[in-house]
Amino acid sequence: GRYTLHDLLRVYAAERVRAEETPEERDLAVQRLLSWYLHTAEAAYPHITPHRRRIPLDPLPPLCRPLEFGTQDEAVRWCEKERGNLVSAVHQAAASGHPGIAWRLPAVLWGFFYLRSHIHDWLDTAKAGLAAAGAAHDRLGEAQGLADVAAALRGSGRLDETIDHLHRAMTAYRDLGDHDGRASAVANLGDAYLQSGQFDKAIEYTRRGLAIERVIGGAWGEGIALSNLGDAYQKLGRFDEAVACLDQALTVLREGGNRWVEGVTLDILGTVHRRLRRHDAAVEYHLQALRTHRDIGNRWGEGHTLGNLGDVHLDAEEPEAARDSWRQALAIFVEFDHPDAEKVRARLGRLEDGPSDARAPRAEPGRTA
Repeated sequence: GRYTLHDLLRVYAAERVRAEETPEERDLAVQRLLSWYLHTAEAAYPHITPHRRRIPLDPLPPLCRPLEFGTQDEAVRWCEKERGNLVSAVHQAAASGHPGIAWRLPAVLWGFFYLRSHIHDWLDTAKAGLAAAGAAHDRLGEAQGLADVAAALRGSGRLDETIDHLHRAMTAYRDLGDHDGRASAVANLGDAYLQSGQFDKAIEYTRRGLAIERVIGGAWGEGIALSNLGDAYQKLGRFDEAVACLDQALTVLREGGNRWVEGVTLDILGTVHRRLRRHDAAVEYHLQALRTHRDIGNRWGEGHTLGNLGDVHLDAEEPEAARDSWRQALAIFVEFDHPDAEKVRARLGRLEDGPSDARAPRAEPGRTA
């Protein structure tokens, strides 16, 4: 149900437009096309990331009519079908003198790239947008670009680079007087330090981010910060504090409709109960997390939770159930060319050598604000 141009027809069309249209008309056509992609992607944004702060856009050009979406599924399907064109549009915007579109388009695609785990496209477009904003001396674009590159690097597991970009984003937002942006950068630093094993810094920045979010009334960021704080406590073995934070996080997340991080938080609660050797409770939390991930199409989160569920089964001396969970996780990571695929493959290999050697640490899905 989709039409494309034959290569010869494309060449002919390019020849005719150069011969028959003025440079001004050609530039306006490119602007309309890029604006259409930006505003249509922005129309998809609240369906994919409800309640997350919106990116300010310039008004639509005349005669430009973007699409509208009624459901999250419609929005995600459009982004998936147009993914190649959306990536090209970012580079076209950067090359054709539209830096505002070049950095805004990756920003509004944040949720889609995360949800579908398109890490390579995410990092490619975020870097292109950041470069375009920098060349145009657009400080807001630079701040947003730094945050977007950091999020994509976080998804790639490149944590040292993530931390560097987030410190730069935090400074840029502070200089702009953008309290929401600064709160997001501070909270995301807490997550990056958490994943890099620097727990003291993780708790420090997460608490700072939580305090800022509560002052500015940012329910989205508050729920994420509470979830990250609970995860830091569980990794330190402070289980009572972990459960208290995670339960509070669930309340805030559910009130704010943040089902993304609700699923991640349920998964962390499963890990807490596994470490306390409460296997039945752990399985139940992981199954709740899986249902939440699947409801919103969070494939990366689904794969991660399946990996954790396999750990519970292995602890409960159920190697066949562990193998089944890990195979499902592997299929998801292979589908999206995710780096965690090799880690799950190794776990399955170790399971064949001996169940006690099978578990190994994995990267975790991001909880970025």
